[in-house]
Amino acid sequence: MSIISSLESFSLPELFRLIEEGSKSGRLIVETPISKQTAKRRGIYYIWFKQGYLIAVSDRLNHKGLINLIEDRGWLSPPIVARLRTLCPPAVPLGIYLHKMKLLNKEKLSLIFQLQLHQVYQLFHLDGGRFRFDELVELQDRILTIPWLEMTGHRIKTTEASMYALRLIENWDIFAEQLPEANLALKRSVEQAHLRLTSTERQVWELADGTTSLITMSKTTQQPLKSIQITAFRLIAVGLVDEIFISSYNWEKLDHGVVQDNSLMQLNYQKTNKLDSVETSFLQTLVGFFKRKFIE
Repeated sequence: MSIISSLESFSLPELFRLIEEGSKSGRLIVETPISKQTAKRRGIYYIWFKQGYLIAVSDRLNHKGLINLIEDRGWLSPPIVARLRTLCPPAVPLGIYLHKMKLLNKEKLSLIFQLQLHQVYQLFHLDGGRFRFDELVELQDRILTIPWLEMTGHRIKTTEASMYALRLIENWDIFAEQLPEANLALKRSVEQAHLRLTSTERQVWELADGTTSLITMSKTTQQPLKSIQITAFRLIAVGLVDEIFISSYNWEKLDHGVVQDNSLMQLNYQKTNKLDSVETSFLQTLVGFFKRKFIE
């Protein structure tokens, strides 16, 4: 089964989290939106995963993305790379082969992997586009396998890549509607954070007790509310915390007015966040697809 949709319907942070939680292996194709000025796409990117880890990235299908990154830095000449490309054993990442041949050291391979990841980070800035995810089993049926010639041998947790990408975002307008409301609280979904957190992320993580609202966190940490909402979004996106509705919250403290009936406020909140039936059906299918292996 393949999943095809737009990034407006399902964002990359959501996709990455489900891929890791489902320990998925496969290929994600991301098509950038068509430019209104040039009527062309900025590019198509291919991101490969193995058991929930991100292992390779390329903006082409000829398996020369990694090779071009190496050649652009003058570390190996094109004739040598072309020769080594044919000599690299099957099912061995090209980066590992080059290291064993003592042609590239670990530092250079690490740098190349970071350059690959930078392509992924840029995709988190997209305000539109399409994606397609195919599981590895389906790709093998089409005589497509893991792209060993695009692999450095490094890998990264998918949610870790997502966190790094979200930290680099400056214009949060594309995620404005997804930021948690100020009146919501957070609850830790895991006992220990599996990612290294910044100071603000650590503060929000420690205050995620299921009862402290974001607006209270803002006052406690003396951080702008918008900053706390963005930080909370990042923690939610990587699965460290969940949003909690506070039924007993004092709504009169909010700047946008007084609400006399908390039950009506809860109903209005649910309505404003409710997707239409078509989107809901798609999301249920998508979540089920990504979590199937995880549940089993």
